[in-house]
Amino acid sequence: MSSPQELYPLVLLWVQGIDGLGHATALASLAHLVTALLVGQSLRPTALMRALLSSSPVPARQRYKRVERAWTRRWLSPAWLTPRLVRAALALVASDALGRPSAGLTHLALDSVRCGRWEIFTLGVVWHGRTLPVGCAVLPYPWPKGQFTPTVCALVKQVAEAWPTDRPVHLVADRAFPSLKLFRTLKEVEWGWTVRLRAKSWVCVGGKAQWVRELLDVGGVGGVGGVGGVGKGARLNGWMAQSAHYGSGKQAIPGLLVIGRGLTVLPRHQANEGSLRHRAEAFAKRQRHLASKHPGRAADASLATDRWVVLFSTHSTWSAAGASYRRRWTTEGTYRDAQSGWDGKHGWDLEPVVGRLKTAVEVERVVGLWALGTLLQSWIGHQTAQPTAPGVVQAVVGQWTTSGRLSVWARGRLALTEPSGLLKDWLGETLREGATRVAKAPPLTCPAARELAREGQGRPKPATAIRKAA
Repeated sequence: MSSPQELYPLVLLWVQGIDGLGHATALASLAHLVTALLVGQSLRPTALMRALLSSSPVPARQRYKRVERAWTRRWLSPAWLTPRLVRAALALVASDALGRPSAGLTHLALDSVRCGRWEIFTLGVVWHGRTLPVGCAVLPYPWPKGQFTPTVCALVKQVAEAWPTDRPVHLVADRAFPSLKLFRTLKEVEWGWTVRLRAKSWVCVGGKAQWVRELLDVGGVGGVGGVGGVGKGARLNGWMAQSAHYGSGKQAIPGLLVIGRGLTVLPRHQANEGSLRHRAEAFAKRQRHLASKHPGRAADASLATDRWVVLFSTHSTWSAAGASYRRRWTTEGTYRDAQSGWDGKHGWDLEPVVGRLKTAVEVERVVGLWALGTLLQSWIGHQTAQPTAPGVVQAVVGQWTTSGRLSVWARGRLALTEPSGLLKDWLGETLREGATRVAKAPPLTCPAARELAREGQGRPKPATAIRKAA
């Protein structure tokens, strides 16, 4: 298991590579905090304060104060972090390879997770079954009226401002997000998209404006020869795609409408008796949830439409739209890593930590630390699975699981906490290599990022406090 003394110089290289122009003391303070997260493997203040590096014993109360001060520092704010996270993530993540329907594209997954009284919106770069968060926004829950869509659009613009123009983007999102304002924002920043629509979304197909539900074959109404007029389009065991508009009138947004409810094809490791039983229980739980959303009313139509998939995309084919939309699920695993982990015990405790915070500013700082830690840990996990990894690394990795099905985040955690010490030298080389790749990335071009850098992120007061705590 790596100690803070061993990890800190390596993490400092990463932080300096992410922002080589920042104030030296501020970057050192940030490196201390990220090191504490990777060593403690939790966002809880208790885990962070115990793992903070100190040259001599420091009372617990003073350590708590160091952690509390971190939630007020500007270098963990979205304005400071987003351009640097975009730069670092793109230095590590390649565009989709040739031969795929989405060749040359980089996918961004838009989603949200509720933690106590806070709703956290994230935009993350899809990478090997997980996402690397590069932007976030926070709203209290219940959401203030009229703030949901403006918050999402502002998040998209913030990330787009830092995104290089020579790196094509394709955004994927679930049915909570579609709106005319969002699609207009995506067109403004010149991003492609594949977004799932709700049954009550208003679309225009063949010159006729209607609800999406009218296009589905639900109980013999619509879809196949029904009210929707799609005729030989929507069907139970296949997919249809045709040009359509989201909304109606002059403001309608053109795109490809993909509708289907294809056959369920499970991976071999999920087709056993236990997995099938779990899927049946999860489906029954979902149906009970839908039935209870409006107690006292007639049966909700969502019971019939929930299993249909309706996508609105800038892709030209249904297969490309479906392949892109499947990337959206990577955020679910990333949120699970941040909260409970793969078994409910090995996550980073994001929900209990954020649930106790009283201001959105503090929540943003915690999410910023989570994003930085995820970047480093996922890079380590990715490198453990490379065929060029040394023999000792492959031997150690072979001890972790019988199936080999571990996410890059989980592999990174196991590498950082490996008790034998066999990975110590390799871990140092891997972190140095990643820091070098990030440092060689093109410099920041975002005006807001340059302005913050000129102002100076580390000030004498926090520097003095850090030296006293150490």
